[in-house]
Amino acid sequence: MAWKQRARMACGLALAGTVAACGGGGSDSPAVVAPDQNNTGGSGVASKKVLLVGVDGATYSQLQNGIAQRTLPNLATLSVTPASTGGRLGTTTEQVPLAGPSWATVLAGNWANRHGVGDDVAVATGLRTPSLFQYLRANAGSSALRRGAATSAPVLPALLKADVAAGNLDSMRDCAADDNCVAQEGVKLVQSGYDVVFTQFSAPDLAAAAQGFQNGGYATALSSFDQALGKLLAAVQARRAANANEDWLVAVTTSHGLDATGSTTTLPTVQNRTTFIALNKPFNTAVASNLPAAPANADALAALPTEADLLPTMLAHVGVALPAASYQIDGSALAGTAGVRGLQSVVGSTNTSLVLSWQNPTTATGDMTLLRDGVQIATLPAGTSTYEDKAITAPASGVYRFNYTLVRNGMPTALLAQINYVKPVVLADTLRNNLAAYYSFETLPATDSKGTTAIGPWVPGTDGGSLSSDSFGGKALKVDSRIDAYQLTQSGADIALAPQFTIGFWFKSDCTQGNGTGEPILANKNWTSGSNAGIAIGLWGSCSVSFNIGSGGKRDDITGMTFSANQWTYLALSINATAKTFSAYVIDPVLGLQKAENRAIANTDVTKLNGLATKAWGLNDDATHAYVPNNGGALKGVMEFNDLAMWTRQLSLAELQTITGSRQPLSTLNP
Repeated sequence: MAWKQRARMACGLALAGTVAACGGGGSDSPAVVAPDQNNTGGSGVASKKVLLVGVDGATYSQLQNGIAQRTLPNLATLSVTPASTGGRLGTTTEQVPLAGPSWATVLAGNWANRHGVGDDVAVATGLRTPSLFQYLRANAGSSALRRGAATSAPVLPALLKADVAAGNLDSMRDCAADDNCVAQEGVKLVQSGYDVVFTQFSAPDLAAAAQGFQNGGYATALSSFDQALGKLLAAVQARRAANANEDWLVAVTTSHGLDATGSTTTLPTVQNRTTFIALNKPFNTAVASNLPAAPANADALAALPTEADLLPTMLAHVGVALPAASYQIDGSALAGTAGVRGLQSVVGSTNTSLVLSWQNPTTATGDMTLLRDGVQIATLPAGTSTYEDKAITAPASGVYRFNYTLVRNGMPTALLAQINYVKPVVLADTLRNNLAAYYSFETLPATDSKGTTAIGPWVPGTDGGSLSSDSFGGKALKVDSRIDAYQLTQSGADIALAPQFTIGFWFKSDCTQGNGTGEPILANKNWTSGSNAGIAIGLWGSCSVSFNIGSGGKRDDITGMTFSANQWTYLALSINATAKTFSAYVIDPVLGLQKAENRAIANTDVTKLNGLATKAWGLNDDATHAYVPNNGGALKGVMEFNDLAMWTRQLSLAELQTITGSRQPLSTLNP
């Protein structure tokens, strides 16, 4: 990034342990602070205070190494756990692992679907939801708390601009990439009796961007940050020594992880999404023991605390209790009393309900209370871990959002759930017209009701297929390519050479196969290049679907459509070879309809859409049965298919919408 380059040119890697300042904010003049008014030391009333320390570029694995090698003695005095950023993959909470969205989550306690900061550019528009500082100023019991910040990265002043303008921050210092300035200002704020102090450092991130983790520069920067942390901890200790009633919560975190080279990228990898949280107080029993192993996969990462947990942890410490009726914080407190964890939702099988699920990490003292949009809708026994809200009503089909708040042990946790509500319609009888192949997948081996194709494993006797549950109360095909992918072979005319044709099917994936290399969902081509002859529907990172056609050296694509992880989504590709147009549709139960209709086939020779000309399609593979070995970084895994159909005509959007809106399989038409 340009700001990192300018910072390196201006002052190299500013080491937090040195005295000299550099950069635009590094003057020796102190922040403007008020005299200590709250903590005289003579009162018996506990004075709750918070020191929040942020550091960009401090990865959990490097932190583990530093603590083990005793080069980070101050961090070693704290309880440390790995944590996650980026929300939950394949849901509306997913956000890119960048500094802007991540710091927004730390300060707002929720994800980009609420706070609105989708990337580092969006920080200029500020938070759509209250920040830590706004909550503290607005709360009657904490309005007297003095709040200050000193930051190094440029995204923070932009993110906190509204708080400064509104008076939510009593002191704000932009140190412009100078970590020395941050340390000095943070110490001064603590010494001056500020109650909530936020300091943010950047030197490890700058070192990693310049040299990766090699050549000693990164280790030096991380050690220097630890020295700066030591100064802050010493200032806190001095305050406690002089003011016996002060109770300090110290929390340390990083914005996001880095890849193996030390770079920041937007890919939602486990490395990029792994952060850490360190506290000077014991974690509650909802959190793993101190310094557990780094998460090895996405499931392990999803089970960890998140950056959204920091805000409720800090609010609970200073005694701010927000009303459940207006609660909009997605995280759960990490110290003291624990509420629920991992609150999430999926759309019910009829597309008219939302199924909530969560974990209960501790024993409850009584029943739980569930609210939707501020109104209580259920009282649940303490051991309950799922609830289906069947009382959702909507005036018309469309995307709707509902704020759920679940209160357990007096601790609320919120979730902004979303549903593409579809009023029931009748399945179009015209779907029988020109139907060339159809699989209901009620039994295995699968049978084409039209008798024109066959589906089965590529290697006889090595069957990666099994039956799973569909959304109609029936069965679907689950293909695990780690065992063996499936192929569809045509005995009649190749559908890809028909003047018009449509391919449509229900699809479900956890998206773990999706990465920067992609993985075929359905393909009749050698997909080592999108330009190769044939058709491919592919899965990419962040639950993204691409529709690709090519003829050897030339290609046309429809990209950028997404679906929800672990939800049945309808995918359709329609091609008019005569008019040289193609259309793609993704109809998702959470995100709704995404479409690209009648796009010009500008490059592809439509006479070569039959790919390898073998009349074979790969399911969870391409038509070579060798996509993963041919494409380094591609992943095998599980995909699910249902109601796979091929038509020798273009289906209209209205017909496709009856497939998703009727909640009935095509088999009910007896095609």
